Amino acid sequence: MAIDVSVIIPVYNGEQSIKASLDSLAKQTHNRFEAIIINDGSVDRTEEVVERYRDSLHINYYYQENAGVAAARNKGLDLAKGEYVSFLDADDYYEPDFIKKMFLQAKSTESDVCYCGYNVVTPRKTYRRKTHFTSERVLEKYILGKVSVQTTGWMFRRRFLDMLDIKFPIGVSWGEDFEFICETLSLANKTTFVKEYLTNYKNDFAATQLSAFSMTKLDKDFESVKRLQDNSRVNTSSEIETALIEYRLPATLTYRLVEAIDRGVSSEVIVGYYKKYEQYLNTFTWNNRLRSLKLNINKLKLKKYIKPHL
Repeated sequence: MAIDVSVIIPVYNGEQSIKASLDSLAKQTHNRFEAIIINDGSVDRTEEVVERYRDSLHINYYYQENAGVAAARNKGLDLAKGEYVSFLDADDYYEPDFIKKMFLQAKSTESDVCYCGYNVVTPRKTYRRKTHFTSERVLEKYILGKVSVQTTGWMFRRRFLDMLDIKFPIGVSWGEDFEFICETLSLANKTTFVKEYLTNYKNDFAATQLSAFSMTKLDKDFESVKRLQDNSRVNTSSEIETALIEYRLPATLTYRLVEAIDRGVSSEVIVGYYKKYEQYLNTFTWNNRLRSLKLNINKLKLKKYIKPHL
């Protein structure tokens, strides 16, 4: 059987979550696909759960010592045999028509990249994460947050990735998927979309759970955007540079600091990070319309908090 799509699933200690992902693959309306499962050093019963699906799915299973999600996805790319590849995290799941509609759209339009919208699944409700659907200036709009798509919502032509040696950056623990997608969008000859919400992203941690929030992600956000700024494959125009430095960077820093305030992180820590990145937090730009307005309002909220603590 010819393999149209390789679905790459990195998993680490996913015995409690991967069942939903594999169930969603078993329900796909297009069956010419393989599931490539990269067990990234799990110490639980993940492998036992996967074994139960051997009869219903074409599974290529590989175990490796823990090396991180980027290395696991890259291993999946090395093993993939499909004409197109997609990525499914072990705690997320597809709608039944995801593979069929995404593959047919990508194939019929001869596109290197195809994307769709996604649903956010929380313990209380499921809702659509609104996004723009466009084939024009997708990279810029992705950086600006107008095209808002989870890693699971993309499909890529494998030959395109292979020819240009596009991989997830190794040694990066935050932002590796964003950087990978930016590079694919920059280098793709054609990007298309399915105007539907065909993937589901599970977000089940409590909003007040401090352990789920880390201030060190500010530094990682900064490093990720700066790597993209220095990446000649991505930063190819003044528009991309502006989107990265005048919107993406201050937005990620501002919103994480505002979230820190809401979560009750100590003022000393917040002020320390504010001073560290002050040059990106003090200017007010308008290159992203209503999103810039929202960002600037949050910058004012942040300054109001910071002022009495300086």
